[in-house]
Amino acid sequence: MTRSVAGGTAIGRPALFFWLFLIATSNKMLALVEASIADQGWAHATFNLFGISAILWLALAAGLARLRSAQPEQLYPTDFAVAALTIAAAILPIYSASGIALTLAAGYAIVTSLPGSELRRAAIIFLAMTSSLMWGPLILGFFNGPILGVDAWLVSHFAGARQAGNQLDFIGSTNAFVIAPGCSSFHGMSLALVFWATINQWFRVRFAWQSLVWILAALAATVTVNVLRIGAIARFPDHFDAIHTGWGAQLAAWTTLLLVVGICLYGARRDVFADR
Repeated sequence: MTRSVAGGTAIGRPALFFWLFLIATSNKMLALVEASIADQGWAHATFNLFGISAILWLALAAGLARLRSAQPEQLYPTDFAVAALTIAAAILPIYSASGIALTLAAGYAIVTSLPGSELRRAAIIFLAMTSSLMWGPLILGFFNGPILGVDAWLVSHFAGARQAGNQLDFIGSTNAFVIAPGCSSFHGMSLALVFWATINQWFRVRFAWQSLVWILAALAATVTVNVLRIGAIARFPDHFDAIHTGWGAQLAAWTTLLLVVGICLYGARRDVFADR
């Protein structure tokens, strides 16, 4: 552990990381907001939370709230270097740079803060957010072939559609469709991880091996819903648009959200409802 700065400081560690996490996260999320407004217009984009899952908005609010309620801590000398690097990365017109900065700042805060402290809990939430904002899309971009191939393999066994890589035949037709990165189960899995981390850190759930069972169940639920949706596309090609981007997509999104929330809350029920 590095030595803390002696004497009083104008800003404590929780306050410093409040702004660092907010700056780094906002820079990344603003790219999604801008793209959503440009594509859908203000009204539709606002209704769809600017293309950002409600889980990420909740995680952002929870992480910042943890820091707002934290007891003051003195700064370490290395905090200033981390702050400078984070701010420098956040102002670059490269959105991945802020994602990397958020990862490093959150990891640094976890290592240098006390176990169970509000700062560490908040840092864990923000580190989990990078799985959806940064690392999930990056990994999917580099390994989309194998990852999408797994999705296609699962759908082929569920729906009975012939598979070739990430391509599936419509059942009863010679036509085919391709599972694109945007339809991968990977997106839902990263959001499940974010919500699980947020619930566990907000309610101070003590880590145990049982916790892993519940996150695995949440991950399995997201994959199952996505496979069912893609399987429905293969079975009902005449309703491709409705299932792919219309009511089918909305039904799958809400079902996934409810399942993830229900599973994670049930897994943490003893701590969530301890004082209620």
